[in-house]
Amino acid sequence: MHVSSITAAVSLFVAMVSSQRLTKPPLQPNLDNLKAGFLNNLKPVASTKTPYQAGYIPTDCKRIAQNEGKNPADIQSWNVKYSDCSAVWVFCYHKNSNGPLSDLIDRFGRLPVHTRQFSRHIMSLPSTNGYAYNSGGNLVFFGDTLSNLNVHIHEAAHSLDLLGAFFPDKPLSGSAKWTNEYNQDSAVPDPYAQTNQVENVAQNTVVTTYERNVPGGFFGLNPNANKIFHQYATVDTEQRNAAPPNLLVTGGSCTGRLANSAPVLISGSARVAAAAPVEAVAVPAGLATIGAKDFNTKETCNFH
Repeated sequence: MHVSSITAAVSLFVAMVSSQRLTKPPLQPNLDNLKAGFLNNLKPVASTKTPYQAGYIPTDCKRIAQNEGKNPADIQSWNVKYSDCSAVWVFCYHKNSNGPLSDLIDRFGRLPVHTRQFSRHIMSLPSTNGYAYNSGGNLVFFGDTLSNLNVHIHEAAHSLDLLGAFFPDKPLSGSAKWTNEYNQDSAVPDPYAQTNQVENVAQNTVVTTYERNVPGGFFGLNPNANKIFHQYATVDTEQRNAAPPNLLVTGGSCTGRLANSAPVLISGSARVAAAAPVEAVAVPAGLATIGAKDFNTKETCNFH
């Protein structure tokens, strides 16, 4: 299947499942009881940041800002390099964000690097409500969600699912394998997982990340966790057998990157800037370039 056909198929799939609510009961009222374990065990990764070229902004960040009614001139763009990856991530931080840039860099950096590499730009925008979504691999945080590690894992999980990291070339959440395993369970992780299978896979990825990185794990935290065992086990099997393996386990270094979008002028012409820094766009030699796909979870991602 051609890349354009795959991209169209993923976008159509997300739109199709957005209204397909699940009927299995939630195991927990939310996953807030995982926050402390994540913060204590997903350790910060050292990072450095340098300003993006003055007068320019990544294409995707400009598009998202404009779609959200924000002025791209209020977005501060930064090249952020973590010690476990030779590639940079470009962070797009609105000057009136509801938390510091340091929190945004810290929380994203705590994600396992093989999870991180499937995300493109990390963006924060001001809001009186806390919510987030994933647009084609761009993680967009509103309000105080920029500091919420659970939300970072959830949004990055959409990249793993919808870009085919779990289940190559198609979403795990839309596969017969996932449906068969889901049908064997009697619950889903929480009410948010009831939204649809895309959100359910993302919440089960949060659960699996906890199980794989926090002593005692999720199954030690909830005595009824076996009610979602087949969903958890499916995510765990896929992440262990992925390329690279152990997507949800900390340690190691990046093996690829979803390439940064091209720089454009903040105002005026939308042409790509020929003089923009190469490091802000290119995936360094030795790393695989992860294929981009068009999707948007905005209609169903509503963390409060």
